[in-house]
Amino acid sequence: MNDEDILSTLRAEQRRLKPVALADLLGRLTGGLSQSTLVFYFKRAFPSIPLRVLIETGAWSRVGSGCLSDDQFNELLNPWLGN
Repeated sequence: MNDEDILSTLRAEQRRLKPVALADLLGRLTGGLSQSTLVFYFKRAFPSIPLRVLIETGAWSRVGSGCLSDDQFNELLNPWLGN
């Protein structure tokens, strides 16, 4: 799957999935999830999300050593990805 296919899939699922589920989908589409992958694809798929907010996702326990929970990750991104 190329980058444009990944971006199209994320955009298509934005209204149906919460941010955590979108991130899980991204991980499946790219073969793994890291903060850099998350920032790269989410910024391109959803340009309205401020870069500062995407950098803060590095505190999510699934992509870094931070203590941001799944619920907190959803709260952080809901203003732009909320459904």
